[in-house]
Amino acid sequence: MVLLSHTPRHSAICKKDYTAARANVERLAATPSDALMLKRPGADMSENVHPYGDSEGLTMRAKIALTFVAVLLAGCELADENPKWSPSQDYPSWAYDAPFYHRPSEDLPVSETIGSGIPVYYSSNISFFVKHCHGYQVLGVPRMALWCSTNAGTDWQRAGYFGAEQTHFLFQAAGDGPHWLRFVGPGQGIVQSPPGQPHRIYVVDTTPPQIELEVDPPPFEKDEHGEKVPHIYGAGEEVVVSWQVRDANLDPDSMYLATTFATFPDNVVWQKFPVKLEPSGQMRVPIPSEAAGRPGQRAPGGIRFRVEARDKAGNLGYAFTDILRVARAEGTTTEVEVRPVAPGDLIGQTEGVPGDKLGWPEPGALIRGGTSRILNWLPAGAGKYGQLKLEFSANNARSWRTVAENIQPGKAVKWNVPQVNSRLCRLRIVGVRKPAEPMMLAQTQLFTVHTAPPDTDMGPKLIVPQ
Repeated sequence: MVLLSHTPRHSAICKKDYTAARANVERLAATPSDALMLKRPGADMSENVHPYGDSEGLTMRAKIALTFVAVLLAGCELADENPKWSPSQDYPSWAYDAPFYHRPSEDLPVSETIGSGIPVYYSSNISFFVKHCHGYQVLGVPRMALWCSTNAGTDWQRAGYFGAEQTHFLFQAAGDGPHWLRFVGPGQGIVQSPPGQPHRIYVVDTTPPQIELEVDPPPFEKDEHGEKVPHIYGAGEEVVVSWQVRDANLDPDSMYLATTFATFPDNVVWQKFPVKLEPSGQMRVPIPSEAAGRPGQRAPGGIRFRVEARDKAGNLGYAFTDILRVARAEGTTTEVEVRPVAPGDLIGQTEGVPGDKLGWPEPGALIRGGTSRILNWLPAGAGKYGQLKLEFSANNARSWRTVAENIQPGKAVKWNVPQVNSRLCRLRIVGVRKPAEPMMLAQTQLFTVHTAPPDTDMGPKLIVPQ
């Protein structure tokens, strides 16, 4: 904290106090001595004493008053050269260093660079921290100043100063939009950017992307009476999903289409399509048979679509469709015929025809639990991911376990079938670029895993001769 002092500012107060003290002295000199007498408790009217206990009380009081006046005059010999002086107005704001400063736990990352290496930052909050261009400043005046322009360098305003040892400046933006910032102060040297150009650009964006999502045919239609009723889709029917994403700072790699079934517990998990979307487009999607509901379910099942997008500031936007009601086609069933499978069988298939995805379970396949299987197929684009995993689910994708990892394109994958008994089994291939962003690349339809019980020896135990 910088301490400031200015002695002459007290001269006006001294003159006022001196005038009042002089008037008091003159009043005391004109006061009769009898008026200064005090009556001793318990004495008669003829016994009076002076305030200081002797006959010299008046003289002593006058001496004290004169001494007080002399003290007041000690610092008032000079006239006030600046009677209207105010430290907060006359001294620059950098002269008032705070006792401590705040800084963020993590700095904003540089999203991109433009021009001659000017870094661009994005913030989803109107308040953000700006890091000192040289780390911090210990000595030297003036302090480093921060200037801002919100109209591309046409006009500049000073936002404030960095204090002594202050590493981060808390900047308060007026609203959304780009903010050009320049550092002005000691240690800058020759500027690397022309005058009027920023040292940094901070873009404030507090609005998530706006998304429009439609399905054709639409989930609702009007009957012959003009009433709004749900449209009933059939399993295997194709629908056209259309979307439009709008945002000034849209992240082009953040848009995905996802789907979920409409009944609990299948509506808890959203499955992403392994295809990145453009800001505007459409896709034909066949409705899977699982959307019709579970076996024995009387009411129609359903499916929903969702498009998500993120901007460069981290704001996340979503758009959802209404539930598409899906009815099971007459005469179809999801029950799978159970038949014995030889241990050497790779895949025992009870419906459909084998495809060209070697080792990839087809819908309705029956696989023996506890056996080893070979997968010789990977989806297109799998080689773009640094890590590939094969995961298994026995409860229709509600939970997953890893059965093979570190998969390499072009090499066969050996995995062990878990020892379970379930008709709701699935396999999926997951690609990972970043630890927190796994991507599902392919997923099977439902198939069955049957695990034979262990052999049991009946009767008495064999007695071994001694």
